Amino acid sequence: MVKDEITIVLDGEARAIIIAPKEGPLAYAASQLQLYIEQMSGARLAILSEDRAEERIRIVLRLREGVARHDGYALQAEGDRVIIEASEPRGCIYGAYGLLEELGCRFYGPEPLGIILPRCKTLKLPSNLKILREPAFANRIPSGGSPEEQIRWGFNFIVIGIRPTPEHEELARKLGAKQYRWGHIWPSLISMQYFADGRHPEKMDYGGREDWLPVDEYGVRRYNPASHRPWDGGQSLCFSNREAFEWFTENAVNWILSECRNADYVSLWPADTRDLVLCRCPRCRSQYSTSGYMYPTDWYLHVHNAIRRKLNEHGWKGTFGWIAYHGTEVPPVYVNLYDEGRNMDFLYAPRPRGGGQHGPFTNDHPINIRYRQNLEGWLSYLKAQGYKGSRTVFEYYFDLVLLGNLAAGRTFLIPRHETMQEDLKYYHQKGFDGFFDCNPPSNTYFPDPLSRWLYIRLLWDINLDLKAARDDFFRNYYGPVADDVRWVREAVEDLMFQLPSQGIIDELRSLEARCEAILSKVLNDDTLAKRIEGMRLWVHYCALCKESEFHEKVTMDKEKGKAIEKEIRKWLNYNKEFLVSHRFMSAQDLAYIAGPVVERHLRLFELL
Repeated sequence: MVKDEITIVLDGEARAIIIAPKEGPLAYAASQLQLYIEQMSGARLAILSEDRAEERIRIVLRLREGVARHDGYALQAEGDRVIIEASEPRGCIYGAYGLLEELGCRFYGPEPLGIILPRCKTLKLPSNLKILREPAFANRIPSGGSPEEQIRWGFNFIVIGIRPTPEHEELARKLGAKQYRWGHIWPSLISMQYFADGRHPEKMDYGGREDWLPVDEYGVRRYNPASHRPWDGGQSLCFSNREAFEWFTENAVNWILSECRNADYVSLWPADTRDLVLCRCPRCRSQYSTSGYMYPTDWYLHVHNAIRRKLNEHGWKGTFGWIAYHGTEVPPVYVNLYDEGRNMDFLYAPRPRGGGQHGPFTNDHPINIRYRQNLEGWLSYLKAQGYKGSRTVFEYYFDLVLLGNLAAGRTFLIPRHETMQEDLKYYHQKGFDGFFDCNPPSNTYFPDPLSRWLYIRLLWDINLDLKAARDDFFRNYYGPVADDVRWVREAVEDLMFQLPSQGIIDELRSLEARCEAILSKVLNDDTLAKRIEGMRLWVHYCALCKESEFHEKVTMDKEKGKAIEKEIRKWLNYNKEFLVSHRFMSAQDLAYIAGPVVERHLRLFELL
């Protein structure tokens, strides 16, 4: 008789063991299975390093080449064994969490509220279990959470900090995580001198090297920092000066070798400015220019080609990237990629597209049309180069720097879930194999982790059934009051996208009262009560943001608008302990929302 189920735990007693190596990502995967199964059932499964022939059920973690694309995984029941397999070690960690989900766990967001652990004395799996999961995007780069959380959620990179410690390197090995480092590093490479042997960097002295400095529009050689960052290093040097060019490119190599030698991926960007200012000396102006116009992207890639070549000479095997962003967003005209772009990455960052506020990339909004044309230009360039590198998207979903001026944006409702899905399908179809979302404040899960969780799911499955996924979330996260909370959340979302009016504000306030009624039903469940309280606070915040928008666009009442903004700041700080301690947002995130976001609106009301 064929068994229909495989029993892992029966009445609080372990009926299975875990087979995994003693060290590395598979050992970590085994420890996570052991931890959460014990928390669910009270039974602690033993972990052995050898698959012995014995009567008990075995959960076997192992590597098998070709079993899944990228770092995906396969789950399969075979007789008395449940097998978790992957082609890459960290794939077994994803597989362990996938198996826990089959047992009823959910990992929607940060602890304590974002993890769902059903309490079951008996845990069973179907005997016909067979699952294959492969990520749509091979490189999934996180912006928030701890390294352990990032891997748990399905990302596969962790960031290298400044001069990483041995503990960090050990953590990366344990998780099987790839490591990355990027940023607007060029100003530092101009103002500081770095050393490959790890010595502390020194301030660069251009005394006697004044001819290395760029010429400005008045013919003066000087530092040229971005106007909004006058304290920063310059935007460029006189790169037609061979000595300056060689020093800068070697300095970039030294920065990588001293700051992030073990990184799998490094991307160096120019200053964070809309237009990259170049040296205007006659030699620089005559190179990579047409009719007096200098092409910044050509200069940028000319420099990066040299850095990649020198990294090869130093034996550095990681991926080295460039960014298409603001001053370097126009494809190059003259410069070819070194070695057809091998071990390089094209990082596409369409910031002016506005983080999805104009709908999906595929619609007919003028800004989206413009950036589709821009992207097609880049793709044509890469095709002509016979490009052998990778392609990564740098999007701006939930970025309050871009979206904080909009009522729906500052309440974390932009982009809509369907917009993200349409975008990711488009990028994937265009050949992108990596994705990052720049979303400051990046550790905000307010009112709940739904949108961030769906974004991560879409990185794995661009054809995700959004309705079914939302059903799963509300059913598990809000339990017996799921329907009530969902009705409130979706009603608020609808109201936040409508034109502001006093009636809309009143409706939002009535929905806060609805949350209070829901809260009264769950007071015996402390965890669920905190989730509902988070929703109630969000509805109150939405009403305040909508009232601010009302005074900005309808009443044009400067004083009332400023009063509401000050009330938002006061309200956020009053609720800081609850919001931060339960990880709806970090202290830094709250300070940003109560600080720069509010200040932006106060300035706006001053201009009315």
